[in-house]
Amino acid sequence: MLRRKILLYDRSDLEEYITLPLAIDPSYIDKSLPVPVGRQLYGLLSYQLSHGDIPKGTKLKSVRQMARDVGIAQATVAQVYQDLRDAGLLEMRQGSGAYTCLSIPQQADHDRGSLRSEIEILLSKAERLGINRGTLVSMVSAQAQLRQVRPSLRIVFVGVFEGPAADYVAEIRRVLSPSDRISIVTFDHLRESAGARRTCREADAVLTFLHREAELLGVIPEARVIGVRFIPSNATRKALASIDPRARVAAITQLEDYIAIMRPSVQRFAPHVADIKVSWSYAPDIESVIAVSDVVIYATGADHIGRMVPPGVTCFEYRHTPDPAVLENDLVPRLAVMREARDIARGAPATARPGDRHHHQQEIEE
Repeated sequence: MLRRKILLYDRSDLEEYITLPLAIDPSYIDKSLPVPVGRQLYGLLSYQLSHGDIPKGTKLKSVRQMARDVGIAQATVAQVYQDLRDAGLLEMRQGSGAYTCLSIPQQADHDRGSLRSEIEILLSKAERLGINRGTLVSMVSAQAQLRQVRPSLRIVFVGVFEGPAADYVAEIRRVLSPSDRISIVTFDHLRESAGARRTCREADAVLTFLHREAELLGVIPEARVIGVRFIPSNATRKALASIDPRARVAAITQLEDYIAIMRPSVQRFAPHVADIKVSWSYAPDIESVIAVSDVVIYATGADHIGRMVPPGVTCFEYRHTPDPAVLENDLVPRLAVMREARDIARGAPATARPGDRHHHQQEIEE
């Protein structure tokens, strides 16, 4: 249950925060697995903090309470909290505890009705200013043409697996300028290649997963890194919701660190499913786990699991996608600031007028 409190903090100003302990079922942490419980808890919390809908300022349970609830040592929980803080996912307040520090934007409304409403508002504003509709149409047309000649940006997306990263980039392209260039680099390649690190340093923006932003800055501290929040795709949500309640489900992760997130991730959209066996893609008994399952769900990167599933058994990837609200409400404005800064650095006006289009085009071509 939500409880609102007033906390005296730092500069003697009152700050409102929310107490909303994260729901951690002890069964999410499997002590029988060869993965240390600390790594399981870190993967579980980092996923919930970066992919979930937890408001900024939410207070986590104390180290002692979390340790008691999950059934692991307090020292292990304390280390996990410190690692989450170092990753930029938690804020530690002296004498108060651990709080979430990420702002989760509201889901954007993409339907045409919303756009029609905004057009109606624009028309009403033009009427109040005495601008006739013909002039307004000309202004909109001229501005649309100017968008085609905006300064292009060099953007790099740093992912884990190259194939899925290409799909993520396809989603991101929808909010970019046609002239922007975006390339893909994996974390492994970035660590191995000086050329890849140089490309990131020279890019206008380097995008990556929100929960890996701090890790990326550790490799290329000079880069302009922007963390992007990801959410489960619509296809994934629909597939989970359609699972038969009686099904025996295998939820298989590719990365050991995130094995604890598989059960709650499935139950989030399939709360009607009770029989869920969690494993990782290279577990010694993975074949027997698949053999007794009616549905096999594998995490991104574990594509080989799909080839191990017998015909007739439901099998699909638990795929994520960039949050559209983040792309529109956070990424686009930040890129717009970069374009304006480039214009100013080149001596161009921050906002071009329709009559300046030819001159603006000439500057870009030069």
